[in-house]
Amino acid sequence: MQSEKGGAERRGRPTSSPGSLVPARDRGHQGEGDELSGILAERIENLREAIEELDDAMDRRKSLNRRFLDQIDEEMREIHHQLGHLQPPWRMGFQPQVEFLRLSLHKSLTSRRKDTRTEEHDYWKDVVDLSKERRKFLDEYKALLSTRKRLVE
Repeated sequence: MQSEKGGAERRGRPTSSPGSLVPARDRGHQGEGDELSGILAERIENLREAIEELDDAMDRRKSLNRRFLDQIDEEMREIHHQLGHLQPPWRMGFQPQVEFLRLSLHKSLTSRRKDTRTEEHDYWKDVVDLSKERRKFLDEYKALLSTRKRLVE
């Protein structure tokens, strides 16, 4: 049996094993199909990983946003606490140092409110950008899955 197989190979004709589903003459096309399937599978895997990375980036950005806002809230509570310990100006008369401190604390409070708005805007912008990129990858991922399914059929 091996001599027959070896003889056919020596004559330059490809042979097929008895269990092979693809005739010997079609093997070149199968190799191209396998190569294409391999490229598709690799691209699909890369897109899946990119989508997971974008999901992770959105989760990390959400966490970062929460930490920034918590930190700003803590600073605002501290400023309110300091303002609460200052005597109202009508009780003690005009004292320039105290009024300067009061004005400085109010400016700081206003600045923290602006920081909150800025962080909320930046968070929204980052999430929208990441979502757009994720949507593009997801569309390409679905298209490649569909293409691979059609090739297999």
